[in-house]
Amino acid sequence: MNVKSYAVLASLIIVLITASIAFASADQAEAVSMPQALLITKGTIIKVQAVDTISSQQKKQNDKVHFKVIEDLTIGDVTIVPANTEVAAIVTKVKKAGPWGRDGQIEVTFSEIKTMEDHALPVTGTLQLLGGKQNFLVKYSLGGIFIKGKEAVIKAGTPVNLKIKEDTQVTRAELSPKPNDND
Repeated sequence: MNVKSYAVLASLIIVLITASIAFASADQAEAVSMPQALLITKGTIIKVQAVDTISSQQKKQNDKVHFKVIEDLTIGDVTIVPANTEVAAIVTKVKKAGPWGRDGQIEVTFSEIKTMEDHALPVTGTLQLLGGKQNFLVKYSLGGIFIKGKEAVIKAGTPVNLKIKEDTQVTRAELSPKPNDND
């Protein structure tokens, strides 16, 4: 090999080394610029809706009821909780409709929503339906015993705004899809 061949070979090696360093630097810069932890701030609103109709006639205290997320919860370009995620709530108060025009009451309370990777986000939210005031004549008449009040009913599709209870951090690793075991 002559000197010219060595010079061409040396130049080619230098170009390859420079290119590999540049690509490595770009990968490191991307990793540094992409935060690994995402903050979901207190008070962030998550919109949910009832999946089924909930009635004071059919439900008992501590029954579990189902809602679903209406819109994606995203931070930047990362989806934390996708739309249609199931949300469980608990019936915390229920009174059936009664005589003398006494309307039913129902209260549903939320405590958490799960992310895609089953990380619990603490939330606050309550949905209450309280009966109206009884008619004076019905309440104090002897015939009032035969007049039943209306049941409290939360219809399927009823929207509720939940709020994140406290600042919560989730990592990108918790939100990344798990590799498929079948691959």
